[in-house]
Amino acid sequence: RITAMATSPDGDSLYVATEGAGVTRVYRDKVDAISGASEYAQWGPIEIPSDKVYSICILPDGTQWFGTDKGAARHVGYNTLDNWTVFDTKKGLVNDFVLAVAGDRNGNIWFGTKGGISLFDGKNWKSFTTKDGLCSDIINCISIDRSGTVWFGTDKGTMSYSNNEFTVYK
Repeated sequence: RITAMATSPDGDSLYVATEGAGVTRVYRDKVDAISGASEYAQWGPIEIPSDKVYSICILPDGTQWFGTDKGAARHVGYNTLDNWTVFDTKKGLVNDFVLAVAGDRNGNIWFGTKGGISLFDGKNWKSFTTKDGLCSDIINCISIDRSGTVWFGTDKGTMSYSNNEFTVYK
C-alpha cells in the first residue's frame, strides 16, 4: 500500500512510501533504490526504523525525512546506505508512530504522531499533547502556509500554530 509520496527539490527523484516495503526512489523514470529496515532490502538493511513508512518530507536542501510506526529517520544525500539518523521517543519524539512530517521556513521539523506533536530545531525537542491544548493527540497531516502558520489535521478537527499558540477549529 502506498502511504505517501514526495519529490526531490530538483524534480529528478520521486520517493514513494509503503506500508511494509520501505521507500522506493524513482529516478528519471527508473526505480533505482528500494530502502527498508529489513535485512532483505535490495542492498542490505539501512538505518530506517521500520518498513512501514507513513510520511515523507523532502527539505529544500534535499534532506529526506521519513515517518514510520517505530520512529522517524533522516537521510542526507543520495547514497542509500549512508548518512541515516533515527529518532524515537528515547531521542525526543513524543510518540514513535509518526504519521506526518513537515519542515518550516525557520528550519524546524514538525512531527505529527499518534501521541501528539513534536518539534525539532536541529538540537532541541519540544512536544505538545492534549494537555497543552491540542484537540487530539492523533496528528494525521501537517501543512505550513506562506505566512509560516503550521496547520494540523487530526481525527477530531483542524488546528493551527502561530505566534506560539494553538487555535482549534471544529
